[in-house]
Amino acid sequence: MFGKALLLSLFGGVLFGGAVPPCQIAPLAWVGVEPLLVANAQPLRWEQRVLCALVWGIAASVPPVTVSIFIAKRQGAEYPNDFASWLVAFQPFLLAALVVGVVTAIGGKMWAVGKWSGWQWVLGVASLGIVAEWLSLQLPLPIHLALTQSQLSGLVSLSHFSGIWLVSWFVWFVNAAVTAIWLQRGLDGIVLAFTFALLVALLVSFPLASQISGKSISVALVQNDMDDPLAMAQKVKGARLIVLPELSLGQETPLVRKALRKVTRETESFIIAGLEEAGAQGDEPAYNAAVLFSPDGEELLRYRKVHLFGGERWRYRSGKEVKAHEPLGIAICFDTAFPDVVRNLAKQGAKVIAVPNFDPPVVGYLFHHLHAAFFPFRVVENRVAIVKADGTGLSQAFDIDGRCVAQAPLGQATVLYAKVCLKGFSQSASQTPYTRLGDWFVAVCAIMSAALFAVPFLRTGWF
Repeated sequence: MFGKALLLSLFGGVLFGGAVPPCQIAPLAWVGVEPLLVANAQPLRWEQRVLCALVWGIAASVPPVTVSIFIAKRQGAEYPNDFASWLVAFQPFLLAALVVGVVTAIGGKMWAVGKWSGWQWVLGVASLGIVAEWLSLQLPLPIHLALTQSQLSGLVSLSHFSGIWLVSWFVWFVNAAVTAIWLQRGLDGIVLAFTFALLVALLVSFPLASQISGKSISVALVQNDMDDPLAMAQKVKGARLIVLPELSLGQETPLVRKALRKVTRETESFIIAGLEEAGAQGDEPAYNAAVLFSPDGEELLRYRKVHLFGGERWRYRSGKEVKAHEPLGIAICFDTAFPDVVRNLAKQGAKVIAVPNFDPPVVGYLFHHLHAAFFPFRVVENRVAIVKADGTGLSQAFDIDGRCVAQAPLGQATVLYAKVCLKGFSQSASQTPYTRLGDWFVAVCAIMSAALFAVPFLRTGWF
């Protein structure tokens, strides 16, 4: 039985990996967790469930790593190929194995002991999955099954109301429903299958019937690779906003500020650039920061990175304040993997979020593809445009409907030009429900999980 569970986990992981960016065969994610759920519904020991989750996570890494290497080689982009880079590339999948493994192990155990079944089990697994994803915000990388759906505009549009959480709930729900249909044969299974198919059809085809309107702003995104970013910015013509990558100017000094002012005056553009801001005292850690300069050379806004990534936690202090200069806002790289920064900027009136970025060029530039999957959600959640300038590749511009309107290749120094909308949708330029209410859907799932856990145990006792 354990051998069969391992084979199911391996198969499910490969299926799910086919939906992970840059593969992005989105429907595979709807059934990629199902084999692991089936495996966990068997009477396994807890250590066996852990091993199944680990096998699932490693298997899920194979398709996206393979495809990302293929894309990088096709574009002639060089990337590190040492053991450390491979280890870092596998980190998201090991964390996904942790999150998915916990949910499927608990859900499987609840099925095996008869505490949950049918719709109660489906809703329990889906709600528990969202609680686990919310808790993953405390991990080195947040885990969202919704990232596999970033190319499906119908599903992404749901985040306008509920944030990324409802899209993840949909993926959990579909996997749980398919599992329940498989495990629960007979009339109940047929009714379950019919209702499930109807819900899938409604959610996937869900449109947000609106038209983009309003003024646009021309932007230039400097992807400098190994070149001088200010020299590249100096040659930009006709852009109202120029964005330079994260830490691209190095340590902030009077000479750096003078050079930045010179470029803003020559280009007559607003410039947002990443740099290292020294601490107030000489022995204090620095900040990973970005500054906004006006065309006349005046500093309008300074932003300090809030969510530090990896080893940055030992080198920099995290910023505490999120502040916009309407209609512009700044978020730095890893900040966009969390809902709070972009949401707070939108609440302050930001309509275009500039992202100085530097994704580590691990094996195949895999992190570039994974990180890019967050942006359609951040955009639609708050109806803001996002423009990202990365130091090594995949600089992008997203319009307020979540579409990527411009994208730069990997591993090349280039300036990416784009136009993005400055205003909201035609029927309303006000804040979205998610911007106003935040993570309300997580609270609903937490309450539902607690209720679904409590009822059967109050009736029949604990395990």
